Amino acid sequence: MTLRLPVLWSRPIVLLTFSTIFWGGNAVAGRFAVGHISPFLLTHLRWFILAVFLLVLFRKRLQEAKELFRAGWIGFVLGGMALGGFNMFFYIAAHHTTAINLGILQGSIPIIVIAGSFFFFKDRIRSLQALGILIGLSGVLVLASGGQLQRLVGVEFNIGDLYMLIGCGLFAGYTLGLRKAPDGDQIIGLLLFSITAQIVTVMGLAYEFNAGVLFWPSMEGWLIVFFVTVFPSFLAHLFYMRSVQLIGVGICGLFLNLVPISASFLAVTLLSEKFGVFHAVSLLLVVLGLWLAQKPAMDGSGRDHSSSS
Repeated sequence: MTLRLPVLWSRPIVLLTFSTIFWGGNAVAGRFAVGHISPFLLTHLRWFILAVFLLVLFRKRLQEAKELFRAGWIGFVLGGMALGGFNMFFYIAAHHTTAINLGILQGSIPIIVIAGSFFFFKDRIRSLQALGILIGLSGVLVLASGGQLQRLVGVEFNIGDLYMLIGCGLFAGYTLGLRKAPDGDQIIGLLLFSITAQIVTVMGLAYEFNAGVLFWPSMEGWLIVFFVTVFPSFLAHLFYMRSVQLIGVGICGLFLNLVPISASFLAVTLLSEKFGVFHAVSLLLVVLGLWLAQKPAMDGSGRDHSSSS
């Protein structure tokens, strides 16, 4: 790693706290973006600017990036498309649901990853993990039904919550794909993913242009682009990767539980969104399910790629 942040660089708890705040803030930024920039343009600019920034920052390591891409180009292309697709569904979901919902549903990603590991990689799911998955999914159902479980019979879900769940599935697919990624510096991997993510975001731009819904960002829109590029996309990932180096996967995984909590807190504080009883129940179930589902893995020494946003 060539970057050094003198004071923070050796304090993993501080770094992890900032990461979870930045990822939680992405949900709030998605809501702020409504009316200031079209969602697919926001997604494209996020990854385009990050790719240019990383290319300039690591221009002396381009040969390493080329070799890493050759070793696993299929994974980088498919993973980048899944990553870009997640962000597109994330930001379009923000037009239809609350930042609180976005944050809580985002907390289901690690649970989906564990379930996917069972189906696609035949990983063993222990009883505690299975219980955590069921509890977490029940929290998602409580949230998606607005606390009125009778709505489940009529499938009257908020369309924004459905978009977000699709996005969560895409991000889980990206995370599972990382298991097949070639070994290499993770920051160079982020560079490659930021480049390939633009494949699907260009398709999104074409759709918005043809549908006549693409609009250039306002001044507020540019500030949002700056925030989601620098903080959730770059610094949060950088801080998380550094923390894994310092204290390992297990403790870092625990901090992922704070993402839906920080998103809910920021949504109430900055957007004045109402935090209802069903939000509290759903948040409790998702966080509890996530903690139980990850606990067996956190007791071990496996690799973790479950950071989001």
